[in-house]
Amino acid sequence: MPSVTPLSRRRFLRSAGVTAAAGCAASAVLAADAPSPKKPQTHKYEELLPEEFYEEFERAPIIYWATGAMEEHGLHNPMGTDFYQGYEVCRRAVEISGGILFPPLPIGPAAKLSHSELRSGTQRLYPPSLWTSRELCKQLYIELLESMADLKFKVCLAFGGHAPCDWILQEIHKEMNGQIRGMRFWGGGQSILMADAMRNEYKRHPLGSGHGMMLETSLIAASHPNLIDLPRAKRIKDNPLDSQLKVNSRERLDYIANANAETGNLQLNAMSQSLAQLAREMLAGYGGTAGSPSASK
Repeated sequence: MPSVTPLSRRRFLRSAGVTAAAGCAASAVLAADAPSPKKPQTHKYEELLPEEFYEEFERAPIIYWATGAMEEHGLHNPMGTDFYQGYEVCRRAVEISGGILFPPLPIGPAAKLSHSELRSGTQRLYPPSLWTSRELCKQLYIELLESMADLKFKVCLAFGGHAPCDWILQEIHKEMNGQIRGMRFWGGGQSILMADAMRNEYKRHPLGSGHGMMLETSLIAASHPNLIDLPRAKRIKDNPLDSQLKVNSRERLDYIANANAETGNLQLNAMSQSLAQLAREMLAGYGGTAGSPSASK
């Protein structure tokens, strides 16, 4: 048997190492070329890969976004009640019309307070609610809309879950005549989108209307049921924490216990269907059509 010298052994090991490295590299190339597992289809801006973004954009150049402040809605509701409900309306609407869903914007004003009024220390702000000034919100919303227009979206639907947010969005819509840098824009909230449906709900539940009350709590019961705690509403009057709901009668506060997902879904579906229909009508003005749910998947 021929002897193996140290030199030949080194050459052998070096050769074997090169062969192994080549094999690993080839495996890596094959793995890279292999199709990745199919991901669930999403309309969410933050979850889309760049190619997926443009594919959905080509199907329906529509973008939805919702805004609402971090605001106290009683002991039984989460601080994100306003933007949760607005985001859910937009999420359901984009499934109908196709398009892109922007993350919810948790920024909103306290009523119509300016920066100086907000920082004056003279306003009752119901902590831990967190507010920004009216002028900041308006500038932020306008710049966000301009950036969306620069991305060549044809239609934008902005939904304010928090009442002052929808006032500002309506104001921007009127000032811009529904057009921002060539993009058609609608801004508002549920008071405009489903006025008739809400009137019917108010008739069915005369004790249920108002901030954080039964009807609004039902929206969270439908979208985020794990975040509400209905029995806590009975303790609002006696709890030392400040609350905007303390002005309500005991009867109205007790009625919050009737909040339910069925009522919430009725409202959410009515709003999302109206919003999606509005998006389709706006897009049709460009000669385009929004995709159906099956076409956008």
